[in-house]
Amino acid sequence: MSGVVYRDFPRPPREVIEGFKELSATTVYESIGQNIRSVMDPAIKPIAQDTKLVGPALTVLCYPGDNITVHKSMTIAKPGDVLVIEAGGQIGVMWGGLMSYQAMKCGIAGVVVDGSVRDVTEIRRMGFPVFARHISPISSTKLHPGSINVPVVCGGVLVKPGDVIIGDDDGVVVVPREQAAEVLERARARAKRESDILREYDRGRTSFELYGFEKVFKERGVAEYPMSQ
Repeated sequence: MSGVVYRDFPRPPREVIEGFKELSATTVYESIGQNIRSVMDPAIKPIAQDTKLVGPALTVLCYPGDNITVHKSMTIAKPGDVLVIEAGGQIGVMWGGLMSYQAMKCGIAGVVVDGSVRDVTEIRRMGFPVFARHISPISSTKLHPGSINVPVVCGGVLVKPGDVIIGDDDGVVVVPREQAAEVLERARARAKRESDILREYDRGRTSFELYGFEKVFKERGVAEYPMSQ
């Protein structure tokens, strides 16, 4: 079946994207809601520590082991976009050092690959944000065009063009574009609560006390004694 390329897609407002840059992937995940699968497979990791990635998803659906569609995607990406590449988790490399250099020149924010990358030492030296399932030296073909800006499944999560990608050392979280502003508001409120809790710890209070966990112990009938036998 022939692929299809959509050259553009709706993106969340710039201020929403900028807002997510202040927040961790964990805080955002806790603010989305448990009824939405939003966290990619933890096998998809940053290739370098202290990596932060935020931006709207430009989705790329590749033929397994063939990255010609990824090359095409960089010709239509806008500054700040995140390339989200569905490559079937294959070993054939979708991304490398030269592509990272090109992406940086294009203003692309980073890449998430459900597949393989290589030249990781070079990419780390550049400081370009890359998340991937595998690291491998195996090359790819460039013969089978796929699709761009269609829904993809990356790391087990449905990603649509314009969804917000938040990645850091904890993993990759996907926020549906239609809910981005609402999730950002909740995430900011959660971050504020966590900041307040830190101040309570400074005052000597404990998480057990602050979260009311004593109630759970009592409900479960846990006996408590002054000294072990």
